Amino acid sequence: MDANKIKGEAKNIILNNGVEITYCERGENNSDVIICGAFFFHTFMPVVEKLAEKYHVYGVIMRFDGKGDELNSDGSINWARQWGKDIYNFAQAMNLNQFHYVGKCHGTVPGWYLVKNHPEVLKTFACYFLTPHVCKQNDNQWFNLLTGGDPSAMMRAAMRKPETGMKIKMEEMASVGKIDVTIVPTYAANFTEHIWQSKEDCIETLKNMTIPIEYLFGTEDLFFKDHFDSSIFAIMNTKDAKTVILGGERHLMEIDCPEKIAEEILNFIDNVN
Repeated sequence: MDANKIKGEAKNIILNNGVEITYCERGENNSDVIICGAFFFHTFMPVVEKLAEKYHVYGVIMRFDGKGDELNSDGSINWARQWGKDIYNFAQAMNLNQFHYVGKCHGTVPGWYLVKNHPEVLKTFACYFLTPHVCKQNDNQWFNLLTGGDPSAMMRAAMRKPETGMKIKMEEMASVGKIDVTIVPTYAANFTEHIWQSKEDCIETLKNMTIPIEYLFGTEDLFFKDHFDSSIFAIMNTKDAKTVILGGERHLMEIDCPEKIAEEILNFIDNVN
């Protein structure tokens, strides 16, 4: 069990296909359910706990290894689809027939899998900081920093208040330990073609969305700038989408303003309800 990837109580479940899923559960006394997917829940936990004041929240760890049945043509695991299928199988195992899905950056990928393959389970989808990439990439500032040999440079660039945020982020990294991030650029950054058969199919999905969706970005998020054209395309072409753009916020805004993120999610769901 990946208990170290969760701050506080962690749980696990073995699915029918033998896959072990680690998750956290908060707000058990509430009836309406939110599922969040992420690689780990430490700095994002204040958002989860705020949501749990009103919703029954499950935070599901998106794994990097183990069994998989969503395969590429070469037999390797298609993680973009596998993460989504894990979330779906988890929900079915927990008897969660419908839920709100919340994803930040890589955590949006399972949401798009569910939009495409199991829309019947989604009440709403809060899709934060990342859209399907249907346009040419504008820049590569984010991954240039990530691969530059100094992870702290990338982290500082991702925070509005690094003087306080770096300590929090480094505590998270110490708890999580070393993880294999080699699949992240492929499946968590440029994932569109890994879920849909083509970009045209993805665009068709956006234009015919039947699930209420909210996009949220920070104007100083390097990842938003790297994929600016795709983000604007999604904003302009997703049927009935709500969009929030926060001036001055960066990629790790869950550290800088967790209450604001939770507030936006709650307002979005409340307005839909």
